[in-house]
Amino acid sequence: MGERKKPEEPTAALWYVSFSDLVTNMLCFFIMLFAFSTLDSPTKRMSSEIKEQMYSTVFSISSQTAAQTWLNDGGKGILSSSLVQKKSDIPHVVKTIKNKLSRVSVADRLKVTNTDQMVKIQIPANVMFESGSTEMKAGSEEVLKALVPVIAPLENYIRIDGHTDDTPTKNSIFPTNWELSAGRACRIVRFFIDDCGLDAERFSAQGFADNRPKMADTTPEARETNRRVELIILNEKVKKIKSFSWD
Repeated sequence: MGERKKPEEPTAALWYVSFSDLVTNMLCFFIMLFAFSTLDSPTKRMSSEIKEQMYSTVFSISSQTAAQTWLNDGGKGILSSSLVQKKSDIPHVVKTIKNKLSRVSVADRLKVTNTDQMVKIQIPANVMFESGSTEMKAGSEEVLKALVPVIAPLENYIRIDGHTDDTPTKNSIFPTNWELSAGRACRIVRFFIDDCGLDAERFSAQGFADNRPKMADTTPEARETNRRVELIILNEKVKKIKSFSWD
């Protein structure tokens, strides 16, 4: 007798086992993706909020620290923020300016005042200029140089105002007090820019002639008071203007 053939084993689809494993793995993968997508949004929001609070705190502390450091070392440091982050900083800036000006020879003739919007240094015209002239007196730059360490680190606008008394001018160079007052303001601006190297974008000059007197009467003392230049540090940071072309 011949050998009996063994019964054939069932030909089950072996690929089905691998396919079922693949489907199971894919299901797990998509479940994980879904879980991450539902948790990711609030997690990111929380992270963003924490970072925002941290940066805000650091900026607040660093700006105040910079201001305090600059004031403590007599104006030698760099104050990169605006003149005042808070209104309460203005008295400290005024104190520093007064400290610098107290060392000049004409300290008793200078006046420093302030509001929430500005700090003003008033200088008698005859401290800076000869009568009827825009040329600075010899040694008059002492006052301006004393201010440079204070105003150089700031990023604020600085305005120079020129004022005269009501006495008419007597020369052809300055036909009226308008030209004289504006010329004196411009001369001081030029000193800060040309001689001290300060940024020209920060400065402006104005002349008011005799239209804004400090004293209304016409006595010699009143007229002397009215002849003045004022250096005004505004509580406004310089805005850089982007260059452009008409083409």
